[in-house]
Amino acid sequence: MVTESFDPVRLSLTPSTDAELRRRFIAGMGRTTGAVTVITTDGTAGRFGQTVTAMMSVSADPPALVIGLFRGAPVADAVRTNRCFAVNVLGVDHLDIAQAFAGQGGPSSRYRFGEEWTSLRTASPILTTAPAAFDCHAEQFLVAGTHLLIVGRVVEAHATDTTGLTYVSRAYGHHSPLPA
Repeated sequence: MVTESFDPVRLSLTPSTDAELRRRFIAGMGRTTGAVTVITTDGTAGRFGQTVTAMMSVSADPPALVIGLFRGAPVADAVRTNRCFAVNVLGVDHLDIAQAFAGQGGPSSRYRFGEEWTSLRTASPILTTAPAAFDCHAEQFLVAGTHLLIVGRVVEAHATDTTGLTYVSRAYGHHSPLPA
């Protein structure tokens, strides 16, 4: 695990004064379908998880991805300290997990990890029944407005044939392929 201190790059973003543009941006992003994931971490800062849709692949060689976390979230501080995280892509059978790690079940269920969780190389919790899971070392940090973008080097991955859970227009769902 990397042990150097946290030194994020700061992206200089001048705050917008256009309230209407902000409203349209939020409305447009609400129409953008995202895979539902739970970002987890474990280490000296503790064990945390957070439901997010802000995740994307960066590279296959080396395997890397990026996640976006609200800077004020406890999981963001924990990932900075632990220097590792896992991305658990949730399946349609994981709606209760998505809601719990989004805080919809109240504080007592927010960071509850049951028997279905294990770990791979970094000790970050991995959901064994997830369609996909990526265990990562946190390599680079970028502060961008209200969020912390974290580039992770994937050190272990697994995938199953489970249908993934999606989120769009403030509702959970799943992908339905169009006829060819």
